Amino acid sequence: MLMNNEKVSKARVGQHALAVILPVLVITLLVSGGRWALAQEGVWATPTVVSAPPGFSWFPDLAVDAFGSVHLVWCKSTPLEKEIGGVKDQVQYAYWHGESWTKPNDIVPPSADIVRNAIATDLEGNVHLIFGGSVYNRNFGLYHRKAAPSEAWSAAAWSTPHLINHGTSYMGDMAVDSQGVIHVIYDDKIVYAGEDFPAMADIFYRRSTNGGHTWSAPVNLDPGLRTGSARPYIEVDSGDVVHVTWDEGWDRLTGRMSDTAYSVYTFSSDRGETWASPTVIDYPDAMTAQLTVGGDGQGGVMLVWRSTARDEIFYQWSTDGGQSWNAPAVIPWIFARPWTIPFDMYDMAADSAGQIHLLVVGRMSQAQEALLGVYHLVWDGSGWSAPTRIFAEPGLYPEYPKIVVHEGNQLHVAWFTREGSVWDQEVNREVWYTSSQSPAPHQPVTPMPTSTPVPPTPTFPPTPTITPYPTVSLEGTGLPDGLRTETDDVIWLAVALSPVALVILVVIAARVGWRSRIRWL
Repeated sequence: MLMNNEKVSKARVGQHALAVILPVLVITLLVSGGRWALAQEGVWATPTVVSAPPGFSWFPDLAVDAFGSVHLVWCKSTPLEKEIGGVKDQVQYAYWHGESWTKPNDIVPPSADIVRNAIATDLEGNVHLIFGGSVYNRNFGLYHRKAAPSEAWSAAAWSTPHLINHGTSYMGDMAVDSQGVIHVIYDDKIVYAGEDFPAMADIFYRRSTNGGHTWSAPVNLDPGLRTGSARPYIEVDSGDVVHVTWDEGWDRLTGRMSDTAYSVYTFSSDRGETWASPTVIDYPDAMTAQLTVGGDGQGGVMLVWRSTARDEIFYQWSTDGGQSWNAPAVIPWIFARPWTIPFDMYDMAADSAGQIHLLVVGRMSQAQEALLGVYHLVWDGSGWSAPTRIFAEPGLYPEYPKIVVHEGNQLHVAWFTREGSVWDQEVNREVWYTSSQSPAPHQPVTPMPTSTPVPPTPTFPPTPTITPYPTVSLEGTGLPDGLRTETDDVIWLAVALSPVALVILVVIAARVGWRSRIRWL
């Protein structure tokens, strides 16, 4: 009789242990499976339209703050009444609050001219914005403002605008390094006294080491070039090297376009104090455009561009920080879009494994009528992956893709679409967003202390990220108390949890029965 009681007691102990272990084990297996699925290269979330009608939305840029929230800005052009004519342009802003996008809101005064904008975040919890257009009663000025991430949706939360340029500027770009230094480049047309040469835009650089309160003097990155400059692009890699590219021969401010064009790359290894001699890109002909740069933070530098007269997309790779270069080559399996619109750009960003992620608008064949799409390619240091199509829909022409890598492996992408393949001010335009994850290691971001009154956490939940899950506990779960008593039907509990739990239950029950039978004998 005593042995029978021992047998029953041991069986109940086994049941209790199983009732506690199985939920934890099943949840762990499910979570692990979910992580594995999300970590596969090329798996992208269904693209979402973030902009809202009426109006025409284009030229997006995005950033992710230290809390994991995604901030997206773009220009929205709204036609005015017919008797007035023209359009009203405004900077629209939205953020992802953990489950969906907020309703877009305008955050700067309206402009009578197109507003080009760029956005970035720092580790102190600030969102930085630069924007142009004709706001504050100044034609084509370029301004900087900042806000706390939890308040950026409100126009009133942004700081007093600081004028960046001296002449007239159409476009700028911005990046923030690991020490919080803000780097800005922009095109600027300055009329120099006593010169008969027609004024044309050059590319200028400025920086701020105190969050945008004061700025360094403007630096002309190549004052010897007088052919007109456009499409400035900036990237700061994980080693805090500042990379800059732009195109020569097209001046958006004056409308002049030269018979020959080429692209330029330069870099600074000391946070903008000094700059390397410019590298000219004119392969395979003097008709290059859309030069873009990406750095892996370990001396690897990738340049990508196109020719306006050809279908291929070209690249050039350096392993010594841009001091020397491999021979230019063609990126396989992808072709550039037909050259009908001069405003498109490529974009690149590196993950924690040093892989460089490239976004292009292109096509899978050289046929002029081939479907245009947003494609994602990865450079692993020795070769390119096959293109992964992120977006392509008949009748919609994507343009201007932007990519951000957050916490080492989270990929965030935005672009806009036109309902037409050529320039038309009246066609509908929408801003899109999607995300994915690379297999690179996860690198948590730790916000830096700040002396400014910024809340320690945002008022909205952070974007869902792949992070370690908390220990699962049955306390306070809302499960019926009966599930934790001696009368539990463990087999049905396992079946209810998952087929995996049933298999584990059978195995454990068999082992417990076998051991009990041996002791009884």
